[in-house]
Amino acid sequence: MLDFHAHILPGADHGSDGLQTSLRQLKLAEQAGIDVVVATPHFYPQTDKFQHFLRKREAAFRQLLEAYHGPVRILLGAEVHMCVGLDHLPGLERLCVQNTGVMLCELPFRGSAFGLADTFTRLMDEQNITPVLAHVDRYEPSAIDNYFSMGLFGQLNAEPLSHRFRRRRLLPWIDEGCIVALGSDIHGTEIGYAQYLKAAEFLGPRFDTVETRVRGLLKDALQEKALF
Repeated sequence: MLDFHAHILPGADHGSDGLQTSLRQLKLAEQAGIDVVVATPHFYPQTDKFQHFLRKREAAFRQLLEAYHGPVRILLGAEVHMCVGLDHLPGLERLCVQNTGVMLCELPFRGSAFGLADTFTRLMDEQNITPVLAHVDRYEPSAIDNYFSMGLFGQLNAEPLSHRFRRRRLLPWIDEGCIVALGSDIHGTEIGYAQYLKAAEFLGPRFDTVETRVRGLLKDALQEKALF
């Protein structure tokens, strides 16, 4: 199983307060049967200095890879907070999942999630980036449907799939091919992967379909030789 959205880099954001927490998170992933985790620390272009973020992320990634000797493959990515004009940031492709053009994009929560169509279009058409909208279960469905109609894809968090009434509106997105990944969105170790496993059990064959989609998106990264 592949976790596309995880905050496991030590000290990179509020997801892990240090190396021991990150190692415990990976142990929880092992116990759940997760074999690939995409590390997606938050990047906020309004407040983060780009080069500083890259250096901090790389240092945390290497620290974790050097300390962890288990079976889970860790891929480096980011959760990029979207804003108008983000496509003009030089080097933006470095925020994609390593060796791919796939970028996990977080829509704004305050105000409307609409208004980013032109930015997304330029990301796709001019920079050949494939945006995947993070935890689309959190937003107004009409806003998400609008982006799906443009050809964007989405990622679901596992947690809402364990709620009967919340998941009712999410299943059509899976069946229509809009959802290409699931994520734990793990922060700390309190919850772990219990909800991820519940979601996998509930989805059944749909889970296998989404797994096939995400592994297809990340095939270049998965075929790449691990750094350590």
